[in-house]
Amino acid sequence: MADTAAINGGEQARSKRYRLPGITREGIAQLSLLETAFWPLKGGVREQPTFETTYSFKAGDEKRQADVAVFAPLGLQSIDEYILWGLLGTTLSQADRSSSLLATPYWMLKQLGLGTGGSQYDQFRQSLERLALVAYQNTAFYNPVTQQHERVTLHFFSSYLPTKGPGAEVDTERSWRIEWSPLFFQMCQATGGTLLFDLDLYRQLTPATRRLFLKIKDRFWRSSQVFMNVDDLTINGLGFSPDRPLYKRKFDLEACIEELLRLGIVELGRGQGSVKDLFLKRGPGVYVVQLFEGRYFRQPLAERTTTQKQAIADDPLYQPLRAIGVDEAGIRRVFQQCSRGLIQRWIRVTEAAIHEQPAGFPGFKVSPAAFFIDGVQNQRMPPDWIYTHEKHRQRERWEAERQNNTSDLQRLREEYQSERSVAFREYLSSAEGRQLSSQFSPTFLEFYRQVDPHSPHEAAREATELKIEREHFDNTYPDFSVWVLDRNRTS
Repeated sequence: MADTAAINGGEQARSKRYRLPGITREGIAQLSLLETAFWPLKGGVREQPTFETTYSFKAGDEKRQADVAVFAPLGLQSIDEYILWGLLGTTLSQADRSSSLLATPYWMLKQLGLGTGGSQYDQFRQSLERLALVAYQNTAFYNPVTQQHERVTLHFFSSYLPTKGPGAEVDTERSWRIEWSPLFFQMCQATGGTLLFDLDLYRQLTPATRRLFLKIKDRFWRSSQVFMNVDDLTINGLGFSPDRPLYKRKFDLEACIEELLRLGIVELGRGQGSVKDLFLKRGPGVYVVQLFEGRYFRQPLAERTTTQKQAIADDPLYQPLRAIGVDEAGIRRVFQQCSRGLIQRWIRVTEAAIHEQPAGFPGFKVSPAAFFIDGVQNQRMPPDWIYTHEKHRQRERWEAERQNNTSDLQRLREEYQSERSVAFREYLSSAEGRQLSSQFSPTFLEFYRQVDPHSPHEAAREATELKIEREHFDNTYPDFSVWVLDRNRTS
């Protein structure tokens, strides 16, 4: 009986934690990231591109401190957290829960409930590029997979945005791709690793109140009343400047609570007449705020609209397939017969063939739609030219970034590229690298003897190295932002 009661209690607690009124759009936040603000509330670019903060937690009966560092060379804006949690919720709401989100920017903005005018596309692109450069480091990150506190350095996602030509503006008519970091995505899929919330309600709130809303939503599943230290909450939790006096931060926090009070997210306790009554003085300059669960959390459970079966036109891959020329009957057939990973792979290949005239592509024999259908139905591997083409595009992006970076950041990037090149050469010389070379090289050599008879060996060697780098080495070497954080910590 005791075991049954414990199981039922656990299920009730879990359903309480994830309970929501019926919502149209869901956001999903990673719980450990909510322990602190991961960028100052005022936003923008800092003189030093790293923001550091701390928080306390209990390990058994012992109180410990976790140190958090966030590297964001382009800075962050308040909209970026909305984009991050909204895209994460959109990705995890898909049936296959793939770590890759491929869709047109129009579809993504609609899913986020944002406008789709010209300026919105540019703002969305800037937000994605800021977030893609972020690296987050925590000395005591709670990993829901291992259920332990660990020292973690992670990256949120990588963005792949096609352009209208080398160095040209981003093409908003084509598919954009978000590739979530495997480590981060794994943690977000683990039970007890994320917080589900109403994205439309979240969007209504001011930036500081958004952070407070997520913090108390996580705590209200355990208790209908929570206490938080005002000094720690305003600086480390919400991101107010520590240079701002406590009484001013307390005033700003009161405004946040008033906002939540109007929406029924919190309420006053018995005998309390105003928000000021929620603050308790514990000593000279020491205040605690007590917050009570509001009626918002006591609404009856309702079926979430995002869990209902989506119409085929609502699928993120629908518009890219229609743009390629696949009709609706063909799209339904492809969805039924092929994995989403295979479909996404051949959408990228077909779009590149249509728009970018890559070297080595012989042209469409029939049409782009026929080229795509042949690739997915026969489960073909991507053609060799796509690896060389994407590598060249990546080099073009690096060169454009290098020209736009400040001298200090440029120096770091050059140092990173130098170390990465050395590491890649060492990888090629390893037993694993030699095995991969012997596996891929004969196929490329046979191919280039037909298309490049003057220097087939050199062309085959380059293609082999590009394939190994993309499919194997890139998964083991850290991204630039993660590399910088690790370098700063060890220097």
